[in-house]
Amino acid sequence: MTDERNNNQISPMARYHELFPDDKTKADAFDKLALHFYDANFGTMSKTDMEVLMFSVYIERILGSGNQAAFSDYSDYILSKNLGITQSRIANLKVKKQLKYPHEYDWKESFQMACNNNARYDNGRIKIQIPDINLYYEVKNAIEESGGFVDVTLTSKLLQVRPEYYVDLLLLISHGDSREEILKALRKEIRTYNKDAEFLDTEPIGKQLSGLTKDAFIEVVSNTVSDVKNISTVAVGIRQLLEMLMTWM
Repeated sequence: MTDERNNNQISPMARYHELFPDDKTKADAFDKLALHFYDANFGTMSKTDMEVLMFSVYIERILGSGNQAAFSDYSDYILSKNLGITQSRIANLKVKKQLKYPHEYDWKESFQMACNNNARYDNGRIKIQIPDINLYYEVKNAIEESGGFVDVTLTSKLLQVRPEYYVDLLLLISHGDSREEILKALRKEIRTYNKDAEFLDTEPIGKQLSGLTKDAFIEVVSNTVSDVKNISTVAVGIRQLLEMLMTWM
């Protein structure tokens, strides 16, 4: 839900009635619980599994209650206040819920939302605070599958990644003609430093960029920005990356 009210000021039960406003929504929630008790299986469901189910029902009402939910509608803090448990326990329940009762969503689109005015460059790394733990794991997995790695920090959901792997990530969430245009421009620029490399069309861009010096990396990204004419999300992201990288100089 994306209206302008402040959920911090809504009592937990008021929020419950907001999410379950009629007999049908309440009955649907009870039916999910009843399946684990009244099908000749009374008492077989553990307390932990029951909590995950009830948490899933609650979250699904937030995520499916009309307009696309904003991250703030189901932040660890908000859910902690409404359900009366710690934020670390909320994060744990989110992971268990997604494993047992997965909510289908486009993680690439969610990541783009999270990146809006949120990425920054600091101490050789691109840093992004990811608002949801499951989204963090999706992004982390995508980077690792592309041959990159994420720096582990004590702050959960803080994504720390080297700039070259961030470029890989931007390309991964792009699609269609814009992705091909940017790939072509990047490979053209990288070839000026690796003229004899045979792997340029097959290796991940991040791996190729990692072999460049700091100045060469910035020059490649800068020239790519100049070459690319479209204004797709990935193109905008690369331009923003260049602005952040200028702190190197």
